[in-house]
Amino acid sequence: MSDSEPHDLVGDLRSADRAQRVAAIQRAAEVESPTDDQIEALTSCLSSPDKLIQRRAAEALAHLHRADVPVEGLLLEALRASDARFRWGAAFALSLLGPLAPAARPILIENLGVDDGDVRWASADLLLHGSEGLVGADDLCRLLGEGNSNQRKMAAYCLRRLEQRSAAVQAALATALGDHDVGVRLAAVAALARLPSDETAAADGIAALLEDADAGVRRAAAAALGQLRGLSPAVLTKLRRAASSEDDSLHRAAAGALAKLGL
Repeated sequence: MSDSEPHDLVGDLRSADRAQRVAAIQRAAEVESPTDDQIEALTSCLSSPDKLIQRRAAEALAHLHRADVPVEGLLLEALRASDARFRWGAAFALSLLGPLAPAARPILIENLGVDDGDVRWASADLLLHGSEGLVGADDLCRLLGEGNSNQRKMAAYCLRRLEQRSAAVQAALATALGDHDVGVRLAAVAALARLPSDETAAADGIAALLEDADAGVRRAAAAALGQLRGLSPAVLTKLRRAASSEDDSLHRAAAGALAKLGL
């Protein structure tokens, strides 16, 4: 490598040109003994709003890590950065190095609440599967009650994927059925129908949403009731009424639920 190339590589890693920057990331991954400036410039790509650049940088850092280049400490330090995108990029990069350190946990929970759906679901995947014990049902139940609307919604979906049935989980999801956010209500319906500890009580709560102000929630509630058993006579009456609705989509969902129940 020439004396001028390290300088060029650092400059290219910080370039405003996308193609130039992506090519530089590939070059950086192949450097046998990168300088501190090169590693820092490569790590700074994790803060890019361009997802391709961010991902390629994370993959390059993981490649360097496997070649025994010390990058983990810099990534752990980046978890405390003021830039939220940089924090997420560092957490993602760390996930490619091996089991995630507990220090990444608050960053992943933070990113369950962002507007970017790709980042939310990637954070959920890492929380649930990236490391044993990184998040549990109790943590998710708290987030379901205390987080922002995206975090509450994702907490419900994460509980569904965690598949832990308990009275505490059911109580948290039942409360979320009354959330002011439509997305949270939809997620709570999906989760509660999947893992009720008391099916009759779960059905009672979901059936109340057959009269929700949102048409999508009404349809979801009708369909969810078809997954449960032990429906009370009152719930069956509501479901039959929904099957006679002039709302065609609600009618189909409720009729389908009744068919699943053999009614």
